[in-house]
Parts: sequence; structure tokens; C-alpha cells
Amino acid sequence: MLCPTFPPNAVPCGVGDYTYNLSGYLAALGVSVTVVASTTHHPEPETAVKVIPFAAQWDLRTVYSLVGKLCREEFDLVNMQYTPELFGRLPWIKWLPAAMAVRRGPPVIVTVHTLVGGYPSAKVLAPLLVGTSQRIICPNEEVSYLISRYLPFARKRIREIPIGSNIPGPSADPEGTRRTVRAEFGLGVDSVLLSHFGFAYSGKGIETLLAAADRLHAAGIKFMLLMIGGAWPGADAYYQGLQSRCQGTGVVKNVVWLGHCERARVATLLEASDLYVVPYDDGISTRRGTLLAGLVHSLPIVSTYPSRPSSRFRDGENVVLVPPRDPIALTRALGMLIASPDLRQKIRSGARALAAEFSWTHIAADTVAVYREVCP
Repeated sequence: MLCPTFPPNAVPCGVGDYTYNLSGYLAALGVSVTVVASTTHHPEPETAVKVIPFAAQWDLRTVYSLVGKLCREEFDLVNMQYTPELFGRLPWIKWLPAAMAVRRGPPVIVTVHTLVGGYPSAKVLAPLLVGTSQRIICPNEEVSYLISRYLPFARKRIREIPIGSNIPGPSADPEGTRRTVRAEFGLGVDSVLLSHFGFAYSGKGIETLLAAADRLHAAGIKFMLLMIGGAWPGADAYYQGLQSRCQGTGVVKNVVWLGHCERARVATLLEASDLYVVPYDDGISTRRGTLLAGLVHSLPIVSTYPSRPSSRFRDGENVVLVPPRDPIALTRALGMLIASPDLRQKIRSGARALAAEFSWTHIAADTVAVYREVCP
């Protein structure tokens, strides 16, 4: 398994969390897993997964050494976790599948979390990366669509397997958790608890959410909004600006900025929530780990229409969808759900059924099935 940000790591990363969970479940199925990570990995005590902190940067020399190591070791295959930024802006890692094929090393499967980024080599070398990989695992429909449309020669090697949540699921006593959390924040029986979770950066729809919260407050609706998660690395000024904007409005008493929280704490807060609001600017997507955190807890989720048609998300059945960047529509949807416990329960039931598709047990089993296609 190749993932620079494999945790515990100095760099927080959703792909690293995905790889961590997947590796553990693969090991539980009897797969021997070795992870090649960056030197920012902090080794844990002995676990079922072996981790090798390999390099600080992924330049030509590093990739050359990696190819040699992988060819010398008796691995059955290499599963490379890929986004354009994961290995830095240097292009050399994209040559790995081709180099392994030339050296007759173990076959490479690439899991493409995001195909292209904001710099030239990500687009120019995408055909090389995808075209020389034995299989392409796509964790979401958007990546499957991009590869099928623009790299049709690789279409038959695509396998779509979703990501799972890195947040623990419900506890054994959800009602007890709910009472404890509501008491912690001093919520009365007639107040609704809304939550938003994830790193704060432009594109998450937080401005839209705060504008909708202001409208709910003006309408006299009793609610509290928990903002769970701090600034994305480098986005501290943006995060502080959001808080300052909130301070200047009447809704300030309704919004609680909790910053970064441990996963167990996040799970507790979500379990106690009545509504989960994630109005992404680019639409709802299974690539969003924050979305899956809400699904795991079977929450009534309010989000935005997907950028590409989705077979999974059904408005009014397992989610409630509104147009992106539309605080009026978001306010209307939240008001409708707040006023109707029956509708909230209906969306909860739909979310619970949908969440079954994203269990780590199923994800690991499907991943092993792809491995066996390459190594029977």
C-alpha cells in the first residue's frame, strides 16, 4: 500500500485515514499489508499492518529507489493511493505503474481519489498513470465519469468502490448520548441541534450555512449549530474571518465553534444531532468523508445537488438537496425539516439504508475481489 500521509502523521489527510481503515480491515481478512509512507509518519506500537516511513519528498531519486525496493520484495501487488497533491507537485510518482511494468515488478492498482489538480503535470500525465495501471479503483462516481469520458481506453479496468467513514458509528446508548450533549450545551426540549463537520476552507458552503442560520434566527426558530472542525492547514485567516462575520450578527449565540475534535468526540456530537448540514459548493459526493460521517449516524442530511447525476442520493428520500450557494433555499429546507419530525425520521431511515453501502467490511471485501482479478 503506497500512501505518504498514512496516520499517525504530521499531515492530516482523508486519504491517509481511508488507507488506515482499509489496511486494518484487509489485515482482518488475512491479507498481509505493508504500507510505504512518508517520513512524517509516527510509528505506532506493533500492529497487524507494517509501515515503512520511506521518503520526505517524492522526487526522481525516491521513485527510482521505490521501484527497486518493490521489485526486490515478494509483494503480490502494489495498491497506490492517488490524488495529484498527495505526492507533491513533482510528476515522478505518476511513472510508477509504467516503471513497474518495464521492470516486471508486482502489478500496480491505483486508487484514484481525485484525478486532476491545479497544475499541468496532473492533467498531462493522467493518461500515463491510469493507462499503465492494472486496475483503477474509483471511490466516487465523478472520477469514474472523468476516466470513462476522457480516457475511454481504460474504461474496462475501472472498479468503483466507495470510501467509508473515519468517524466511529453510533454508541450502544444513543438516547443517553443525546441527553448528555443537550445538557452540556443547555438546550431546551424545544430547541433543535444542527451540526456541521469538517475542515473549514472555501468551497465547503460555510458562508451559505451561516447566512441560512442568520435567517433561521430572524424567524424566531430555536436552534443551535455546532461547527465541528477547525481550519484546513493554511486556511486560518479564512476560518477566523468566518467567526468574525458570525460575531457581527444576531446569530452569534446560536453558533458554537468547537474547532478540531477527537474522533470519539465528533461521533458523540453527531449522534446527538437532529440535523446534519453540509452544503458543499460543488455538490454532494461520495468522495466526501464528512458526508459519510453523517450517513454512519443515520442523520437527516441537508446538502446540495450533485455536480453529476447520482444513483445513490435521492432528494426527499435519503437526503434533502438544495442548490449550492443559495441561503434562501437552504433556510427553507432546514425550516421544513425542523417543523416536521416525521420527515426527519423518513430521511433518517433512508440514510440508514444508504449507509450500508459504505461499511468497511464491504469495502475491504470488494477491494480483495479486485486484487484477486490481478492476482488470482
